[in-house]
Amino acid sequence: MTVANGLRLRGAGGRLTARLVASGVDQLKGRDWVLVGRAGSQTRRLPVEEYSMYGDRVVLKFRGIDDATGASELVGQDILIPCNGLVDLPEGSYYIFQLVGLTVRTRDGREIGKVCDIVHTGGTPLLAIEPGPGGGPSTREEILLPAARSICTAIDVASGCITIDPPEGLLELYGI
Repeated sequence: MTVANGLRLRGAGGRLTARLVASGVDQLKGRDWVLVGRAGSQTRRLPVEEYSMYGDRVVLKFRGIDDATGASELVGQDILIPCNGLVDLPEGSYYIFQLVGLTVRTRDGREIGKVCDIVHTGGTPLLAIEPGPGGGPSTREEILLPAARSICTAIDVASGCITIDPPEGLLELYGI
């Protein structure tokens, strides 16, 4: 699971910074090591010497990487952890990877599309939905819906479905 992405150099001491995704900071707490690379491809296990927060980014120092030359090999890669090492989330909370790919339907069963991403805006995250058969004939653009409990009335990861009850007019903005 990706917890931070887009590693960049930070200073000359081998430190790197990356943008956290979802509950990434919770996943880093107490970790002695992380995987560096890309999900679904080859990764490298690196020992974490220290980490700190800088706004919405994490600053990482890996043991054995002490200068910009060594750190530059990691630029552009992501920080991952194995899924079996995930921290339990509170009831009603989900990891992004659990939501991506779920089918979005209205309460009356009309399919809107599939979640292709979660967009963080600083407020309520948005579900980015790739339109499906019920997405309207002219709608080929991504549909953005707030991931608010008042709109996403049911999330069933096991059955692969999110049921929505959007306010009047919201879907019409997308020609649905």
